Amino acid sequence: MIRKISKSAAAATLGLALVLTGVSGAYAVDAPTTSETPAPVAKVAKKDKAAIDAYKAAKADYQVAIAAFKASKQEYAAQKAAHKLAMDELKPALTAYASAKKVIGQTFSSAMQAAKATFDQAVAGEVTAEQKLAAKSAFEQARTNATAARTAALTALGTAPVKPAAPVKPTKPVKPSRP
Repeated sequence: MIRKISKSAAAATLGLALVLTGVSGAYAVDAPTTSETPAPVAKVAKKDKAAIDAYKAAKADYQVAIAAFKASKQEYAAQKAAHKLAMDELKPALTAYASAKKVIGQTFSSAMQAAKATFDQAVAGEVTAEQKLAAKSAFEQARTNATAARTAALTALGTAPVKPAAPVKPTKPVKPSRP
């Protein structure tokens, strides 16, 4: 209720203020006469002209660089596709290389285990020093043969396939700044 009364009082005060204030009239004036003088033409100073010429040259170089960038971007896309194809071809080769190397390692391991088992069997029980020496010599010979066979197999296998180098993404040229 109090709010309604205060709003009504504010509205009445505003209405009274509008009624009592006078409206001042604005007098229309004829359009002022202006003399038409041409705008002054700004002359370019020599130092500014040099900066503008340098900017124009830089802008021309930038346009050439942008054209070269677009061409190298297309070339990059082709190189990227070729790299992806080469990587897809490389995966089976790496898998085959790893499995062949694993087989060589397993063969060496089984040869060493067989030599160790033979040595352990020869030294088990009561044996003489000559028998132990003969068993040790046989074990050393088997180890040397297994190592030589592994080295020959790894040499025959060759080096692992090498990943192709990834293409280098071209860098966008920097736009010249205005003087």
